[in-house]
Amino acid sequence: MKRFITNKYILLTVGIILLFGLWFLATLIFDKNSMIFPSPIVTIEAMIKLLGIAYTYQCLAYSLLKLLIGFSMALIIAFILSLIVRDNEQLYIILSPLMTALKAIPTAAVVFLFVVLVKAEYAPCFLVMIISLPILYESLTNGIRNIDPEIMDAVKVDGGKGVKKLFRIQLPLALPYLVIGIISSFSLSFKIEIMSEIVTGYTRNGLGSLIKAAQINDPTNMAVIFGYSLIAIILMILISIPTEIIRNKVAVKAGISR
Repeated sequence: MKRFITNKYILLTVGIILLFGLWFLATLIFDKNSMIFPSPIVTIEAMIKLLGIAYTYQCLAYSLLKLLIGFSMALIIAFILSLIVRDNEQLYIILSPLMTALKAIPTAAVVFLFVVLVKAEYAPCFLVMIISLPILYESLTNGIRNIDPEIMDAVKVDGGKGVKKLFRIQLPLALPYLVIGIISSFSLSFKIEIMSEIVTGYTRNGLGSLIKAAQINDPTNMAVIFGYSLIAIILMILISIPTEIIRNKVAVKAGISR
């Protein structure tokens, strides 16, 4: 019985049931007609209808494409910066305020900045890049900096340096940190991408654009907006389950505290 109660999947199921129960209760208290705050049943019905429309899948694919473009740019920049500072403590300290500023900067302000600098269509890509960059950079640099000094001393004795030291020693040992950084920042990046589509007001292609268009076309029908949001949540759950399993295995194997 105790094993049943402490089973992770049982507890997760209980948590989901509790969430929908509170949601349904809040609907009864605040909006019995489900106009402003749709109930779970109304939201699921709206979601099913939206999933029957081909354009929904096109917009989902387009949002994921912009996410991958922005995330890839962040990963490339983080990799280059990590190579520059990996053996230079002074440069690492110089870049620290920049990375701290990128993590603290209001995302809404950055959205409007990119709307001015580039087309609204491309703003989500750059916003994802800005949000993901410091997380990926710190994951990779921390992985390199946390390598056992005795290992690096042994490499010096063996004459390993430059490219050989980087690709044979530092990057393989830092890889678990980078994997955890990628997984940790991906879900956040997806939420940021959708939010930026809504804020920019770009109403073509993209899940956030669908939410914005639904709000403009019929602001009294919140069921559609909630339906699109539920699609995004389910998609992220489907992505998060395998990535979380990978994250846990990598962390355990590398001895990294989560």
